[in-house]
Amino acid sequence: MMSSILTRKVPPLEERLREILEKEYGISDEGTYQALLKLMKGWLKPSVPGEGISLTKDGSYTLIAKDYGEPYHSLTAGAIGECIEKFLKPSGLLERAEGSRIIRVVDVGFGLGYNVAVMLKHLRDVKKDVYIEVLSFEKELPKEVPPLPEEYLPYWKLLWDNLPSFEKDGISFRLLLGDARERVKEVESFDADAIFHDGFSPYKNPELWTLDFLAFLTKLLKRDGVWVSYTSSLAVRKALKLLGFNLQSTSPVGRKRGGTKAGFEIEESLTEVEAQKLKNSPFAVPFRDPTLNREPLHILADYGLRVLYNKS
Repeated sequence: MMSSILTRKVPPLEERLREILEKEYGISDEGTYQALLKLMKGWLKPSVPGEGISLTKDGSYTLIAKDYGEPYHSLTAGAIGECIEKFLKPSGLLERAEGSRIIRVVDVGFGLGYNVAVMLKHLRDVKKDVYIEVLSFEKELPKEVPPLPEEYLPYWKLLWDNLPSFEKDGISFRLLLGDARERVKEVESFDADAIFHDGFSPYKNPELWTLDFLAFLTKLLKRDGVWVSYTSSLAVRKALKLLGFNLQSTSPVGRKRGGTKAGFEIEESLTEVEAQKLKNSPFAVPFRDPTLNREPLHILADYGLRVLYNKS
């Protein structure tokens, strides 16, 4: 992941925000600056204090990322529970594996490797000879990684003992380290059955949730494949709609709101309230990063201005 806006020291957030408004947008009035600053401070407030290893509800462990003010996994859903309920089950991969010779998955935000390890174990439980190919993206690997419980440990160790890439036992894995916005351009095709999109939350990690990055990323998806994530962000959902996807809400796990499933060939099934928010809310405008190299603060500032002035 990129360096977080939360830990920006030089220049301070307030100073850099003024620079962006004046240089990029020609805006110098204090009212706009203060309104945008208030929005952004709310978005950037840490959701969880502290750092280091933390126990989750299902007995598995995760890490608290101090730079983002967030855990890698839901503390209330449980790390393993989140992998299964927010990614694996909504993706339909277990059902797809039953009739497939090969399963291909793109994993955005490798993190601790939990999503991939849990997926590998359950796919092999369904069909022992299915060939599994995984392409994963991660800015930087954490220095401290708690292992998964015994049930998943062999697959977790297979990943971590052979990073950044390997092919063995019917599993092909490749981890592309660095800025995913640059690394995704190196992948010409992949034909993924599913994309697991698991960056830190959109306001903390906006560069991974822009319309522009999603446009590149979803080129790696099969026509009948699906994109799944824990987020129900209006900005992200709007971007997916603009790219032509149908949307579904996935079941809430560990919080009130569910996640999102997107696909060209799935049936749209948002509730009336969700559909109206996506149509009418000022927050339902996509994050933008046309050059795929804007700093996160610039992406948020641009989004905030469009929210404040109801511009798409």
